[in-house]
Amino acid sequence: MAIGLRSRLKWGMGAFGILLILGFNAMIGYDLLRDHLDTLQSARDDTQKLSLVLERRATDSFAGVDKILAGLTEVLSVRDDTFQRADPDIHALLRRQTTLSPLTRAILFINADGQLLHDSDTPQPANLNLSDRDYFIAQKERRTTGTYVGLPVRGRTSGTWFVSMSRRFETPDGRFAGVIVAIVEPIAFRRFYETLRLGHDAIVTLFHADGQILARHPGHDANIGRSALNNPLFTTYLRSAAEGTREYRAPGEEQPRVLSYRRSADFPIVVDVSVAREAVLAPWRKKAFNAVLVLAAGNGMLALLILLLVRGIGQRERMLADLQANERALRASQSRLIADIAARHRVEAELIAAKQASDDANQAKTQFLANMSHELRTPLNAIIGFSEALLTGIFGPMAPRQTDYVGDIRRSGLHLLSLINDILDTTKIECGKYSLHEESLSVRDLALHGLRQIEPLAEEKGIALALQVPSTLPRLWADERAITQVLLNLLSNAVKFTPAGARTSLSAFLTADGALRLQVADTGIGIPAADLQRVLEPFQQVENVHTRRYPGTGLGLPLVKSLVELHGGSFMLESEAGKGTTATVTLPAFRVRAQSPTGATVAAP
Repeated sequence: MAIGLRSRLKWGMGAFGILLILGFNAMIGYDLLRDHLDTLQSARDDTQKLSLVLERRATDSFAGVDKILAGLTEVLSVRDDTFQRADPDIHALLRRQTTLSPLTRAILFINADGQLLHDSDTPQPANLNLSDRDYFIAQKERRTTGTYVGLPVRGRTSGTWFVSMSRRFETPDGRFAGVIVAIVEPIAFRRFYETLRLGHDAIVTLFHADGQILARHPGHDANIGRSALNNPLFTTYLRSAAEGTREYRAPGEEQPRVLSYRRSADFPIVVDVSVAREAVLAPWRKKAFNAVLVLAAGNGMLALLILLLVRGIGQRERMLADLQANERALRASQSRLIADIAARHRVEAELIAAKQASDDANQAKTQFLANMSHELRTPLNAIIGFSEALLTGIFGPMAPRQTDYVGDIRRSGLHLLSLINDILDTTKIECGKYSLHEESLSVRDLALHGLRQIEPLAEEKGIALALQVPSTLPRLWADERAITQVLLNLLSNAVKFTPAGARTSLSAFLTADGALRLQVADTGIGIPAADLQRVLEPFQQVENVHTRRYPGTGLGLPLVKSLVELHGGSFMLESEAGKGTTATVTLPAFRVRAQSPTGATVAAP
């Protein structure tokens, strides 16, 4: 009887083991299949969301330039000096409006005969007749009722690519009187696309609605201006819907891609984002391979376990006697072990919960600051633009008090925009998401650009600006935006904390070991020695009766220090209360480039 019972138990254990292995395999297989579908769906969702964001950003960027052109059309239509060639007031107006959009390189005004009358780039425009340009012909022949967006064109003298945006200028009785043209640089889109943390061999392309490529990442320089009319995007997809997500195989490519596209409703532009299907599935394939290994190991272990259990049934009776003898000792040891494990699990759980709470809080703070900074930029740009337009008298003259108030609105908007940019960049650096985009830069050009940006504030306060940057300095290998922000923060601090009639200087020179040293010195209120270290910490300002008059987040100097250290350099602050401050930026020698005899840029020895 006992032998028959043990035999049935062995067969039952074997059947159970087979069912367990089959169930384990089915569970792993179902999980892999579901993960495969989820991975592809996630890629579709991500590309669709990114195409929406990029299309809206591109549309907003073109809309910003369009608003500038519309405002200029209204302003110039009521001025008596509009058709006076090279008028200095018109040039100043165009120059100010050019700075309102990062896309705009220059703004031109052309009369009805095609003659260039005003150019924001130069007080004395070239004697050119532009009546053969597409933007002039389109507006003259009324091919469009609003803003005309041209195809990408390479400049005849500069050699760089640009896109024209133009508006028709008319006399009060509706006759054609000329064209206002904004020269837009597509490279601004490429630079933005380069900042995106794209994966899976992603490609982002901005098209003109006629099929020409305006911007692309990667491969911008090799593809800008090329026609993509033979691409399925234009031959098939856009004809059926203005937006969508598809899997397709690009001409000349062996592997399919996941593509999301959107056409702007306001401007003749199309944005598409695509990722390689194989790159998307690469993590899943790795997971599947590991799962197969685990499955094989698990099957082997289960089979071995079942075998051992079946064989152990016959030995169980003999083992019971020995187990009873050791049961009391085992229970005592087990109790101590359980207590130790429980205590360790509690400590580990508390540590994990604390770390998770810290990570969640930090992530929420970072995401909140990034989202708020981005959302605030668009209305701030509109506030600044419209306040500029009001100051120019676009809607007629204002009372002196109104002019003062509008000026306060503009200055406050610019100040708030600067604070938001500082917060966003500080957040990126804190999270390790700030990437340097390094290129060969002219130190003198950077310095001149910084002085031009701060010049209006200095003139308003009556502060003299001095530049001591030799034109013979070697070029610098660094991130242009970061170095520009360093100089602007230091110069704006120097001007902000320097009283009227004083002096601020910017100098650059090479040290004995070949490093580049940038110094911004002022004769302002200074910083007490005890507070020098504290002002280099985020959100800190020196609290005294002088500095409370100057608003700010306290991010300027900490941001400068972080950006310089990202370049491998160092930042030093020397100051004396009541006598002024000297800020010194030292960039290492390996970032300094010398010119070879052939004109090529080489590393300095």
